[in-house]
Amino acid sequence: MNAYNQAHLTIQGCGYRIENDRVIISIQRISNDRDEGNLSGTLQLQLCAFHQGIGDLEKIVLASTILGEMKGQHFLSDCYYDLFFQPPQVGSWQLALQLSEWNGVDYTLCDSAYFDMAYQVEAPSDLSVPVMQINEPENEKAASTPKTATDNLVTKKTKEVKKNATGYADGYLAINKSKVDKLLKVKGVPKKVLEKLVAERPFHSEKAVLNVKGMGPVMMGKILAELTK
Repeated sequence: MNAYNQAHLTIQGCGYRIENDRVIISIQRISNDRDEGNLSGTLQLQLCAFHQGIGDLEKIVLASTILGEMKGQHFLSDCYYDLFFQPPQVGSWQLALQLSEWNGVDYTLCDSAYFDMAYQVEAPSDLSVPVMQINEPENEKAASTPKTATDNLVTKKTKEVKKNATGYADGYLAINKSKVDKLLKVKGVPKKVLEKLVAERPFHSEKAVLNVKGMGPVMMGKILAELTK
């Protein structure tokens, strides 16, 4: 039977290193100094922050992990834990590692290791606000530029194609009415593309022709120039 006595559950030689959203916790020794066979409850390790000058009322858990149970007269040595780190709000904080034990209802504090150096969280600089405001419209403009350029290019090419379609109101009609052998002999256009044009006729718009796989405005211009000689 577990004896939920928080005494003799200790942590020694504690340290931590914060790297972005991770914290590396190091502990030289975690001990259960109770009698042999006295199994602890589930142990929990937490990195906590206490707002300086206020005390436990402002306790915030920054990182946490479950260690499991530990037999009496046993210990863990040279422990390292890589945990997700949730930074506290702006202010000056004292950090501490806390070892707690599950007593069947809640976790009871067993031991704490406080760190002397305060952990400072500063407010974001005011200079960062206008930078974000400036970058957003520039990014939107940059993202829209390629689309606008492409649209203009297609529109321009399409107009040129219409000019090349002599004798027909639209270029796609020339492709619809062309003889198969003449269409398949157009130079400068892959044969597979020409075969797809033959297979997918009739077309009802130049846009439908341009939607054929491998087809583009320049290639369509070559085809119409050949068909309308």
